[in-house]
Amino acid sequence: MPGVCVASSWSGPRDSPGRRAAVPRSGGCAGQAASETPTRTPSCQTVETVEAFETFGHVFETARSQARLAAVLRAAGRTAQARQVIATARASAQRLGAGPLLAELRGLGAAAPRGDSRSRRGDRLTAREHEILALVASGRSNGDIASQLFISTKTVSVHVSNILAKLGAAGRTEAAALARRDGLLG
Repeated sequence: MPGVCVASSWSGPRDSPGRRAAVPRSGGCAGQAASETPTRTPSCQTVETVEAFETFGHVFETARSQARLAAVLRAAGRTAQARQVIATARASAQRLGAGPLLAELRGLGAAAPRGDSRSRRGDRLTAREHEILALVASGRSNGDIASQLFISTKTVSVHVSNILAKLGAAGRTEAAALARRDGLLG
């Protein structure tokens, strides 16, 4: 019997009106052609987990799984749906007095969308980091930057590492792209 993936249409707890429009699949996930090798994405698996615990009446495990689902939805940029799932899980956690779960849900609710947090992080760069970021964005190597600024290559390396961490970038190219996008280059 074909399974159902509702990750693309999840709209809340079982008892909410218009909860979801299920997407039929044959062991795969929404949008996957029947001829493709069936796969289950983390979001499909998380929705299935929430539904299983709801079916069996496990209130705490349902709320805990909803917290995981909210994190998946938030990471996918579906913040409105994530907020709804967080609210449902929070209500259950409060009824149960589940302090650690409530703390996890507070953390999920307070997290900013990915793009917003990166641009705010750019505001925390020091003047020297802004200077080095501009040189990195122009394609200069650590050695070139060190020579131009009369500092050691190791110091440049430390600055570049700090810049990458503050911007949430995986590498120099991504840091340059983020700096251009967020207007960090003077």
